[in-house]
Amino acid sequence: MKKIYFAVDKNGYLTYSSPNPSPNPAEISLEVEENHEAFKNPFVFKYENGVLVKDEELQKREIETANILKNKPNIEKEIADLWYVVKMGGIKNA
Repeated sequence: MKKIYFAVDKNGYLTYSSPNPSPNPAEISLEVEENHEAFKNPFVFKYENGVLVKDEELQKREIETANILKNKPNIEKEIADLWYVVKMGGIKNA
């Protein structure tokens, strides 16, 4: 077991987690498993009734958002390529 230190927002969701205490007077500490997921990804956990509860739906939405952002086109590159076509009169080789 290992102690985790964290703070929560007004809805009880963790705003950070750490294996070390901070000077934050609102910080909460709790004994958890040594490899608890809240050490790596605290933002999908909620502190309820003295325990950390993983919000599976929130995690799913976060993963979907990350995938959308990862696959989002690079608008700056597309603008630069368009500029090349307009100014140089041809298509830039990749």
